[in-house]
Amino acid sequence: MNANVVSFLRRLVADRALVRSRGSTALAIADAEGIGQVRTSSVTYTEQDHVKAANLLASRGYALAKPEALAPRSDAVGADSEKSNALRVTDDMVAVVPIGIPGVECPRAAFLAMAAPAAAALRFEVLVVCENLEPMRRLHEYTWLGGLLRGRPALAVFRGSPGFFRVDVASRFVKGDIRPTLAFFDFDPKGLSMAASLPRREALCLPSLNDLVLETRKQRRAILFTNSAAASRPHLDLLVDPAIKAAWEAMKLIGYGLGQENFPR
Repeated sequence: MNANVVSFLRRLVADRALVRSRGSTALAIADAEGIGQVRTSSVTYTEQDHVKAANLLASRGYALAKPEALAPRSDAVGADSEKSNALRVTDDMVAVVPIGIPGVECPRAAFLAMAAPAAAALRFEVLVVCENLEPMRRLHEYTWLGGLLRGRPALAVFRGSPGFFRVDVASRFVKGDIRPTLAFFDFDPKGLSMAASLPRREALCLPSLNDLVLETRKQRRAILFTNSAAASRPHLDLLVDPAIKAAWEAMKLIGYGLGQENFPR
C-alpha cells in the first residue's frame, strides 16, 4: 500500500466516516479491498467497513495512528530524556541476512542491521523478502529454498514491524531495487496477499504444496486462516497468478494457516 492509501485508511478508522468524496484513493480501495460502497458522487461506509480498514492496516504492518515524528538520537535534549525523545538506532536501517554474497559474512542464525543504501550496494542477484524475523534468521534450515535461489547470491530482508525495523523503510528499499524478489511469507491469507503485492516477484517461497498442506492440516491452526480471511479475500479472489491461486485455493479448502516457523524443512 502506498502512503496515500495508508493515510486514507487511518482517517477512515479514526473518524468512523460514513461518506467520503468519490476520489481516486477511495475508488481504488473500494475496488481492490472491498471497503466502501461506490455511489454516483460519493463512497459510503458502514461499521463493517471501518473494521475491515483497521484489519487491513494491521495485516500490512501499519499502526492505526501515524507515529509521531521523533528527533535523531544525537539531537535529543538532556541525558535523561535521550531514550524517550530520540529515534531508534535502527530507524533508517533494514535487517538483512546475506546468502552467498562475496565478502559479506553473517553468523548462522543471526542477522545484520545496516542502512538501506548500504544494503542496496551489496552484490546480490535476488532479494528474499521475509515477513518474520525469526524464520529469516534460520533460512539455512529450509532446504527446499535452494531450488528457488538456484545458486545465486541473495539478500534476505525483513519486511519490518511496528516498533522494530520500520515497515516503510524496508518497503522503500524493496521498491527502489531492480533485482527479482522471492516472497517468503506465512501461509495464511494475510501473508499470501502481501506476497501477491510484492514487486518483481519471481516466486513464492513455499515447500511443495502437498508437503505444505499435510503439515498445515497436522498443525490445525484455524485462527491463522480466520484472522485475516475476511480482509484478504477480496484481493486474493481477484488474482490469476497460478502460484498464488493454487496456494489460495488449497488454503480455502483446508481452512487452516501455517506460520513460516512451522514450514516443512
